[in-house]
Amino acid sequence: MSDTRSDAANVGDFLQRGGLTGALIRDYDWAATALGPIGSWPQSLKSAVGMVVHSTVPIVLLWGSDGIMIYNDAYSRFAGARHPQALGAKVRESWAEVADFNDNVMKVGLSGGTLAYKDQELTLYRHGIAEQVWMNLDYSPVLDERGVPAGVVAIVVETTARVLADRRNAAERDRLRKMFEQAPGFMALFEGPNHVFTFANAAYMRLIGPRDVIGKPVREALPEVGEQGFFDLLDECYTSARPFLAHHSESVCAVLAARSKIDSSTLSTSR
Repeated sequence: MSDTRSDAANVGDFLQRGGLTGALIRDYDWAATALGPIGSWPQSLKSAVGMVVHSTVPIVLLWGSDGIMIYNDAYSRFAGARHPQALGAKVRESWAEVADFNDNVMKVGLSGGTLAYKDQELTLYRHGIAEQVWMNLDYSPVLDERGVPAGVVAIVVETTARVLADRRNAAERDRLRKMFEQAPGFMALFEGPNHVFTFANAAYMRLIGPRDVIGKPVREALPEVGEQGFFDLLDECYTSARPFLAHHSESVCAVLAARSKIDSSTLSTSR
């Protein structure tokens, strides 16, 4: 152990200012791993580790055929209760629940290939219990002095909060859409300055008759209402973001609200 500590004291500057995890790497007994004492590491490994520990993005380096894990402070927070035991461990053993996934990562990376996943769903046991997580994952090979892949670097960005928020928003939009669909009054939703139909409930479709309007600008979908000043009303609502109300109007439709000057306008109609 003393020899290892002596080696670690002379490793140079590649771990300086590498955060708490950089200090753990410096003091770790690497002689007990396949990597050997830190002082004997090849320059390619030192350079890769230096890049990892100085990044603010969660990154883990998987070195050698066993994928021995070396990572930074940001990744240590992602790892949860797996840290610090994961440091210096084989990736297959440290993340046993996704061993097959990481086996493929190592196979592809050590063959010189790259992998990229967006919102990849995995079940992890970071805190002793199963949790569904989503991540953006990017894997690239790391070359040694001979130009041969000797490890894999993984950029790990958790997207769980955004994915769940998107799902909640989608569920809420679906709930509102179903509510509007079942409404007895006729309702439609336009978006953009051209007032493109994105939604029309059953009552509205009965009002305008059998025609395909979704995805079409209102001027194309309902050209006959242009002479009634309806297009001008829509334009005014969209540009001003002010509602227009009409009761017992002879026009086919009356604008009730505008969602936004920038991206959309909402049409609800009554007679």
